[in-house]
Amino acid sequence: MSKATILEHILEGPILSDSVEEFGSVVKEFPEDPELLKLFADFLTAKGKKPSAAQHYSKASEIFLGSGRLLHAVVAKMLEWRIDRPPRKTLLRFLSAISVHPHDESPVNRFLQSLVPAELQALFSQFNCDRFPSGKTIRNIGEPETHLWFVLAGELEESYSQQIGQKPKSNTQRIQQGTGRLLRQNHVFGDVFPFTAICTSQCVIETTTGTEVVAIPRRRLIQVCKKFPKVELGILKLLQICSQIGADSPKARRGERYAMQVNMTVEIHPAGVPKPAVVLNGSARDLSISGVSFIPETNGAGSPAKLAALVKDLDHQRVRIAISSEALSMSIPGQIVGTRELMVNGSRTLCLGIQFDEVSPRVRGAFLAFAEGTGNFDKARSETGQD
Repeated sequence: MSKATILEHILEGPILSDSVEEFGSVVKEFPEDPELLKLFADFLTAKGKKPSAAQHYSKASEIFLGSGRLLHAVVAKMLEWRIDRPPRKTLLRFLSAISVHPHDESPVNRFLQSLVPAELQALFSQFNCDRFPSGKTIRNIGEPETHLWFVLAGELEESYSQQIGQKPKSNTQRIQQGTGRLLRQNHVFGDVFPFTAICTSQCVIETTTGTEVVAIPRRRLIQVCKKFPKVELGILKLLQICSQIGADSPKARRGERYAMQVNMTVEIHPAGVPKPAVVLNGSARDLSISGVSFIPETNGAGSPAKLAALVKDLDHQRVRIAISSEALSMSIPGQIVGTRELMVNGSRTLCLGIQFDEVSPRVRGAFLAFAEGTGNFDKARSETGQD
């Protein structure tokens, strides 16, 4: 058996030996393979040899980072820090390096680089890193959505179902399997939003190869997103993008929870010296129960520089978001938690990330219901293409 075949077998299947020495001899044959280094570190951790495990996690993280695999680098480094927590200066140095390191421009890497060190550390401070064999069902229809999942290696198949008829027959719902999609490295999935409702799975997810995933508990996400609202908006956007990647048919994933599009008005109330509110008309994307991405009309505020000049330091400014129909209007307060430039109809403008205030679930639910009922509402489905 060749060295490459041995390595492939170890990475794709069960560990061949229960001996640290024998496994270590294989690692010496492939000293620069980060997956193998991390796998050996996991093995050493299980054997109680934590100092050596920390060294192998550290080396794996360095190699992952050097090759632009930011998610893998963060996971390996966090596992190292569980064993040997570094001084704060060392911690910040690594997390800051993540934010500027070159990468392959995958959505998950862009998401990681959108986070400041404190947000990144909080998000990945608690997770499970699991391996599953081929043919393992890790999520079934109707099961509670308890985790946000990141795929590190391998492949999973996501299959959707649709009810046929309104009533179940003989207490068994009749379902028709829809065409699904394949989830591969750097995919993110999990219907963990909204936080104010109990979410259940609408699909079956099964591994098609040996697979490694990271799972962040939903309860931890709620804590992190409450403290860092920008994290929630980033995850919503990441889930929307990933729901569109790899879809094999229009039935694959519609993501309607995250993809409302509706015309609205945003009033920005500048902090400090009292002055009139800045009123912007525009459209919204990613409208959820907790926030919205707002795109001003390009013939209104205009260029990013012009829009930014209207209000000094847009981040953290107080706003009121309003949706109107012919006879009624409804609004909800919030604040700007982030901005980014984008092209709309050939012109550059700013997209404002807005977090709704903590109001009752009934009020926020009524706001979304009103948005759906207005004549200018349109659900943005994944088959419309990636942003």
